Parts: sequence; C-alpha cells; structure tokens
Amino acid sequence: MRTIRTGSASALLLAAHACALAQPTEPPMQQVVVTTGANDQRAQSTTTAIVVGREELLRQGDASLAEVLKRQPGITLDASPGKAPAIRMRGMGGGYVAILLNGLPAPSGFALESLSPDLVERIEIKRAATAESSSQAMAGTINVILRRAGPGKGGDANDVKAGSAFVHGRVAPQLVAQHSGRAGALAYTVTATLRRNDNPIEAVTTEEGAEPVLLRRTAWTDHQVEDVLELAPRLSWQPTANDSLTSHSYLRKRHIDNAKRERETTAIGRPTAFPHAGQRFETRPVHAYADLAWSRKLDDGARLAAKLSGFSMRREAAFDYQGMDVQDRLLESHLVDSGPVEREWIFNGSWRRPLWGSHALAAGWEFGRKGRSEYRRERQFDAGGALLRASDEHYRARVARSAFFIQDEWDIDAAWSAYLGLRREDLHTTGEGNADAAVDVKAGAWSPVFQALFKPQRLDADTGPRDQFRIAVGRTYKAPNIVQLMPRRYTVDNNNSATNPDQQGNPGLRPELALGVDLAWERYIGKGDMFSVSAFHKRIRDITLLRVAENAGIWTATSENQGDATVQGIEFEARATRGPLTARLNLARNWSRIASVPGPGNRIEGQAAHSGNVGIDHVATSSRIDLGGTFTWRGPVANRSSALLSFDSGAKRQLDLYALWKRDAKSRLRLSVSDLLHQDQRERLVYAGASGLARTTVFRVHPVWRLVWEQPL
Repeated sequence: MRTIRTGSASALLLAAHACALAQPTEPPMQQVVVTTGANDQRAQSTTTAIVVGREELLRQGDASLAEVLKRQPGITLDASPGKAPAIRMRGMGGGYVAILLNGLPAPSGFALESLSPDLVERIEIKRAATAESSSQAMAGTINVILRRAGPGKGGDANDVKAGSAFVHGRVAPQLVAQHSGRAGALAYTVTATLRRNDNPIEAVTTEEGAEPVLLRRTAWTDHQVEDVLELAPRLSWQPTANDSLTSHSYLRKRHIDNAKRERETTAIGRPTAFPHAGQRFETRPVHAYADLAWSRKLDDGARLAAKLSGFSMRREAAFDYQGMDVQDRLLESHLVDSGPVEREWIFNGSWRRPLWGSHALAAGWEFGRKGRSEYRRERQFDAGGALLRASDEHYRARVARSAFFIQDEWDIDAAWSAYLGLRREDLHTTGEGNADAAVDVKAGAWSPVFQALFKPQRLDADTGPRDQFRIAVGRTYKAPNIVQLMPRRYTVDNNNSATNPDQQGNPGLRPELALGVDLAWERYIGKGDMFSVSAFHKRIRDITLLRVAENAGIWTATSENQGDATVQGIEFEARATRGPLTARLNLARNWSRIASVPGPGNRIEGQAAHSGNVGIDHVATSSRIDLGGTFTWRGPVANRSSALLSFDSGAKRQLDLYALWKRDAKSRLRLSVSDLLHQDQRERLVYAGASGLARTTVFRVHPVWRLVWEQPL
C-alpha cells in the first residue's frame, strides 16, 4: 500500500476552519436536551447504529459485556473453553471489528469479557464506519461508552452487589461496591470490584494420520483460576458554564493460575516424546488506564474538545512444563520466564460547529504512541537436571499512529439527511530484538465515507408505522499488529506437527483494504416495536491467511497476504412489546469467498453461514418478579485457508435464563444461568498433505449459575 505523509492531511483542518470563517455570524443556537430511548436514538441518527441502553445492559445480570453482545444482531461470540472470547460481526473477527472505549481505540489490555456492565452507560454498534472513529473497522465498530461520574438526584449514593458464580461444583464469589458523591462543581464515583473466575476445562483431542497411519487420543484437563481486584474512579468537574472536565480510569490487578494435565493413549503409530505431561502457568498482570477530557462551548453553537489518555500493562509470567512417559516418570523439564511491558498514550480532539441551520460540521485529530517490550528466558533440563537447551530472547517494538478527519451531517429536508466524511489514518511500526530481524512497516489509508437516511413522509405519521431507508458506502482497512509482524517464534513443547505448529510473525505483512456498501430498511411502530432488514457487500484486498509449512522437520504457521476476497450477508431484526412481554428476534446469513483458495469452504476464517437468537422478557409493574431468557445459536463453521489446510467446528446452541426478585424499590435478588444446554463443543483441523493429518478436540461445557444480591446503602 502506498504511504502518504500525514502532514498533508492537516489541510483537512484548515479547510474546515476556512469554511466556518466564510459564513456570516448567526445568533447562538439554543441547545435543547432531549432524553430518548435506544430505539429513538437509532431512528434519529443519520449514521447507522444499534444502541444498547443501560436497561438492556443490566437486564439479564451478565457478568461481562461480551455476554451482552452475543444477543445483539449480527454479532456472535466464539468462546472456546480456556480462550478469551472472540467478538465477531457478520462472522468476521480477529481484528476486523474495531473496539472503541469512549470513541477511541481501546488499549491493548482492554477486554470486553473483563468489563462489568455496571460501569457502562451504553454500547453503540455501528455496521458502517464513520470518519470520526477508527478506519480499522472492516466488519464494524463496537463503541463502549462508560458511565459519567456523580450521584443521582437523591445526593450521595452507595451501592453493593454481592454474590457468586457456581461452575461444576466450584464457587467463584464476587463483590462490587460503588460510592458516588458531589462536592460543589465536582462529581465523583468510585467503583471497587473483587471477584474470582473459576474455569474448569475437560477435553479430549484425537489425532488421525494416513502416512504414517496414526490413531492417538489425549485426554486433558485445565483448571484456570483468576482473582481480580479493580478500582475504577470517575470524575466530572464543571468550573464554568462553558467548560467541563471529565476523567475515567481504572487500575486492575489479577492473579492467574493455570494447572493442566495431559494423558495420551496411542492405539496405532508412534507416541509423542512426552505421552504424559503436566503444565503450570502463573502470572500477576497489572493494567492501568486514565484519561482526562476537556470540552468548551464556543460562540454560535460551536464546541472544542480534547482528550489525553494513557495506558500501561506489565505482566511477569512463569511457565513450567513437565514431560513424562506413560509411567509418569520425568523425562524433561521446560522452564520459561517472560515479561511483556506495554505503554500507550493517545491525544485527540475535535472542533464542531452548526452551519446554515442544517449542517453540523466537525473536524479533528488523533495522535498516539505505543511501545511494547518483552523478554523470554527458557531453560530445558533432562531428568537428571542437566541443561539441554538455553535461550534468552527479547525485543522492543513501537507503533506511531496519527489521524485527521473532517465530516458533515446535513439535514437536507424533512425526508432526507446525509453524512459525508473523510479520514486519513497512518501507522508506523518498528521493532528489533536479539533473535529477530528488524521490522519497519508503514501502513495508511484514505477512508472516505458516505451515508444517507431517507424517511418517506406519511399522512398518519403520528399514529402509523414509520419507515426509513439507509445506505452507506465506505473504505476501511486492517493493519497487522505487533505480534503478527515481529518474526519471533512461539514454540510448542510437545508434538510439533502440521496441526500443532509453532507460530511466527511476518514483517512483510501488508494491511488489508476493503470497500463496502450497506443497505437497510427499518420500520418503527409505536414506542417499542420495530423490525429491519439490512444487507452488505465488501471487497477485500490483500487478505491475510495462515500458511503452514515444514522446514528442517519443524512445522511453523505464519500469516501471509494472499489476494482478494468478497464478503456479503443479510440480517433481520425484530422487537415487539405487548403489555409486560417483550420479544426479540434476529437472524443473520453470511457468505464469503477467497479467490486464491480452492473450494469448497474457501470462506473467511471462522465465519458461520448463519446465526441468530430469540429472547423474551416478562417485566410486570404489578409483580415483584421479572423473568426472561435468550436462546442463541450459531451454525457450523467450515473454512479453508489453503488447498491443504482446513478447519471446521460444530454448531453452537446456548440457552440463558434469569429471574429477578424485587424485594422493594431498591433491593433485588438475581438468579441467572448461562449455557443451560451445556452442549459439548467440537473443533477440527485437517492438513491434507502427504501425512493426511487431522486433529479433533471435543470440549465439555458446564452451565454457569450466578446468584447476586443488589443493595443500595
């Protein structure tokens, strides 16, 4: 991709300012604050977005935002046991979805599964990109808006939530305490969280080979325990009528302890070097984030805003691998110490001004710097303690990011509104290490965006259904991350093969570039009923695929750019309320094709052909008990990343239920269960080369029960 210097993009800001100065002075516009529901916000916005409000965030008592998102239209959650859940939009994950925190790219340590819905005001799910947000949003954007500081109308407030999760006979307690107050113009909120996550994993992996003939079965367990302590203060200060300052921050300290056991049985063929094995992984990561945002009201309805945010992560980890024979006699010990450190800061701002009564012009900037360093010290010993192998590796990498944007929202008339934006974004990644070649990669793209909303006029507009139509056209891209670029090799301790290879970065990776078109029809009936149908088509250039190859007897997986791909799909969404009952339904059908890979199955990695969910909630004002639940399904996945390598997994079905007992107007007891069907999950990786090797893993899934008492103090 051709790189253009960002200095030229500063002309966007100058053009915006000149346009504003050229307009005659108008009297200040009166600002009217209107409180609207999520449906109203969605209907009134020119840019296409699904808004998940606070009521829906808290309805089912979810422990994390990831669980809330899996019920939203077009979103699926790939949550293989033992792995962080992957958020997919339109079946696309792995960096195709932009995760934003208060409108800015979320820091590396930010994870949706670790953020409690109690800290969030709303979530905005945008199918099409906007110039103001990141251009790295091929599949779409999920913008998490944190709650503002301060108590409600009743003055200082204290809230406590205490309870526990129950997983396969294990108890995982949690406690959330929050205090909100005000001192003059300063409002503040401090939230403290203490919780344990207990995740017992049981699985069986079967390996089959044709040349040589192989049939091997490995039963393994992995007991993962995580203790979390988090402090999250929020501040809001308005020293004058025109100025306001806000701050969000968190300090999260965790202790993660994993213990894994493997027991291998080989019916046909040769066993691995270590038929029995034990592993222990322990780490104590610390994540810290803080931001400070300033906003000033200017003349003629204009507004200037700026924000400075910083993030820091440090993780010291120790890994101990014990390779044994079938009699549990020690053969080798592998000891690894590692310690990544990552720091990042971002400075962004925007200027906005209404023009001519029907335009809302905005322009802004974003600068960021990220640094990551990591060391890895490994020692391998035989049964007698003699040193077999020693390695000491370290690397340091830096990412510089800059972006400029200009956009205009135009209310053309009562029926038409339009959005036009242009964003220039650049990234420069450099890195070096004692065991790797130096990395110096530049990536950047111009991203024009156009969206339009058409609302046909109706004679019975006040009582009848309201129809509206949307179109969006935009250019987006996906840049490789540091780990994908650094040519450091991550090795497996046992049984290196085509289906269990080492991992290595590729400094020659280029960004993927996409051009997409979105269409939608929405119908709103009354205050709570709606349904919509939307379709999209994307053309992707330089798509990244995984290539597995053997060199000197070692199998290695590396990401490479391999041509073009197309992705398209259609989504249906409906919501209806009748008295105390609210029903929700959404369905999605997706297609994709990778030109350089032969079919069948030449699809985007991990993309399911169909998915959806259906839910119902019963909320009666005359009753103290609310009930509801959601049934979620995702069709089977089958994709091929090359002529020889393919992956498939079975369909997933999940049933989540909840019951809420309201003791009085404030005190509540909530009981919920997720994965009530506890359907086992299957994953299969096949290498169709000369060895004809296939690896199938079946995970046992346990339901998770939660009982939580909510009490304001």
